[in-house]
Amino acid sequence: MSRTSRTSGTSRAAVLYGPGELRIEEFPLPEIRADDGLLKVEATGVCGTDMAAYHGVNPFYELPCALGHELVGRIVEIGPDASARWNVSAGDRVVVEEYLPCGTCRSCLAGAYQMCEVPRYGGKSVHSGCGLFGGYSDYLYLHPQAIVHKVADDIPAELVQLYIPLSNGLDWVAGIGGLRPGGTVVIVGPGPHGLSCVVGAREAGAGTVVVVGRPADGTRLDVARALGADHTLTGDLPEVLSAVRELTGGVLADTVINAADSSAALETATAVAGNRATVVQAGLAKGGGGGAEALVDAMNRKVLTLRGVRGRPSRMVPPTLRLIESGRYPLERMCTGRFPIEQTEQALTVTARDPSAIRSSIIPGLV
Repeated sequence: MSRTSRTSGTSRAAVLYGPGELRIEEFPLPEIRADDGLLKVEATGVCGTDMAAYHGVNPFYELPCALGHELVGRIVEIGPDASARWNVSAGDRVVVEEYLPCGTCRSCLAGAYQMCEVPRYGGKSVHSGCGLFGGYSDYLYLHPQAIVHKVADDIPAELVQLYIPLSNGLDWVAGIGGLRPGGTVVIVGPGPHGLSCVVGAREAGAGTVVVVGRPADGTRLDVARALGADHTLTGDLPEVLSAVRELTGGVLADTVINAADSSAALETATAVAGNRATVVQAGLAKGGGGGAEALVDAMNRKVLTLRGVRGRPSRMVPPTLRLIESGRYPLERMCTGRFPIEQTEQALTVTARDPSAIRSSIIPGLV
């Protein structure tokens, strides 16, 4: 058994019981056996799906559950079988993917482990095993089915926790969106995933990167430009479409990423897509306009490909970690809030109160 010293015999965790009902609870640390481990959490990013679950939109979570699934930390204890399987030891710094794939279901066997029905980190019931399956906590249980990746020791934890939106962005633009070098990409919605898609577009060799936001998104659009966007737009649909036509000589976009949480944003995404373009639908379909008629018309008239997404393949995580380590992009500008575990509720609601907020982190060691 490989281990470092523990600081206590319990762990705090932010547990969601229902819409608007969050409690900070204490859990005993589990006994670690040959095929599992224990992680001391350094930072966990506050994801939009956690915000949605807090407000009652819950596609993945078994309640009550310890929230948080975009995390980095250090292994404090690990069994010999787990150490050999993951090629890690106690003291190693790692990120933990959110998925706990079974390896035997239809999705897993097809290589789409992110669609496995086994509840994931940040959404697994506290009544399952030791209950420490969420990153808004002091410690995280490393389940035998966990997927971990080593990361450099000297990169700030706040930057490392961006690895999930960034790896998604790299995959959604080039892998799912099929952007070719020199192509035009339009990104609708400058949230953490939309901004990460700006990085993905630059890494894919985009010729032109356009980001569409709302008038209230001024700070986020500034960050988009800092990350490599050539143009940022606000306005209603006719204004945005006219601007994209002018910027592209009437050709419109080769790849469109809709990272905004509204049905109306999908209508914008299909409108700015060029003939035979690919539209990647990443945001949640929350109301606010849009309809099937306009979508079907655009798909047929332009022969569009519409792709849904859920996460990314595991192979995208190591290059994303190397990109973060490289310092090539001012990723620190995406990090706009630091909260201790006791202030998880404030972290989950800050973006609704402050339009300049982009990405918050839960830092267990923060006092």
